[in-house]
Amino acid sequence: MRKRKWKFRIAGGAVTLLGIYLMAVGYGEMITLTIATVVLIFGIAIWSMATPESYNSMTDMIAMISMEKPRKIEEFYEAYKNVDTPFGSAWLAKFYTMRQKALVFGPDAKGEYLYFWLTKDGHVGYLGYSFIEDFIKKKLTTPVYPIHEDVAENLADHLSYHSVLDKMFQSELKANLEHFVKNGTVQPFQKISASQIYTFTEDYRLTGQHFDLEDTDGNLVYEIDSTVPLKTFYIYDAMHTEIFRMTKELLHALPTYRFYLYGEPYGVLKKQFALVRDQFSMELPEGKLELREYAGSIGHNYSVKLNGTMIGTIVDNMDLTVGNIMFDNAFLIVYDAKYLPQLTALAVMAARELARDKDGGFSNRS
Repeated sequence: MRKRKWKFRIAGGAVTLLGIYLMAVGYGEMITLTIATVVLIFGIAIWSMATPESYNSMTDMIAMISMEKPRKIEEFYEAYKNVDTPFGSAWLAKFYTMRQKALVFGPDAKGEYLYFWLTKDGHVGYLGYSFIEDFIKKKLTTPVYPIHEDVAENLADHLSYHSVLDKMFQSELKANLEHFVKNGTVQPFQKISASQIYTFTEDYRLTGQHFDLEDTDGNLVYEIDSTVPLKTFYIYDAMHTEIFRMTKELLHALPTYRFYLYGEPYGVLKKQFALVRDQFSMELPEGKLELREYAGSIGHNYSVKLNGTMIGTIVDNMDLTVGNIMFDNAFLIVYDAKYLPQLTALAVMAARELARDKDGGFSNRS
């Protein structure tokens, strides 16, 4: 892996310098500047492919996983062929777009699936997402467990099925594959029930901004209020007892929020400079809390991790209703119920940042 790192770093650096040189000599000439820009982007892409850390920070569509020794795709198939996941169990396939065999999870009723393949030398693996079944040339094996059909009777059950698909399952599968590479064992996959899902709705009032958090039965869990100006938000339970409070700090280059749990200081959430997706982090007594926007199919979606473990997600409610069109309504999927107040506060913060971006504030989203 070290040899690969320096090979890509040197090649990427050389191409990047060439792009910069072409920009300098072609200043004022549109064709030369266009070529220079393409070369520069290509150089940065090569540079980022040197390590999984740099590669994965640049894109959400395909994840890179490094191997401590050369591996074969059959090893991964044997490990995952009897493991039931939200996309069923793994099976092997040949693709028109690559010579190597690939491990496939899915596809679902919409034709979406995940696929994992190794480089020729077996030192690097890539986990990708696709909705084009025609890329699959030949099915080499049959999955032991087919993908679970969506038999939802209500919105909550429908979301609990679909929320684990696409990017969220890709994120979990990536962590699972990395664990297998290091430890040789497969971890169980998370399952989501309707009780872990909450609706987060926004409403503007003359006296300030208001949000409601309800469970899947429509029961009020929290209500969130802020007075004008929209600087401090209070989270109350159904008895109108303050549970959580968040205040936006002023005069910071990047958005910063101070959090309070039951009136006591809890932590300071700070936006991180990132070129692709919005990222926030906060140091807590329990460890490091991270909020990161991820590339779902549509909408603005966020994963929330504590010390690298997923504790919840914030998923845009994309149903075509007037409320969803006017406001940044969302679903909260809570993996650890004790962090529901924190996740609610993060949903408020995400809604405020999206509103800020729409009003012309700086955004680092692509």
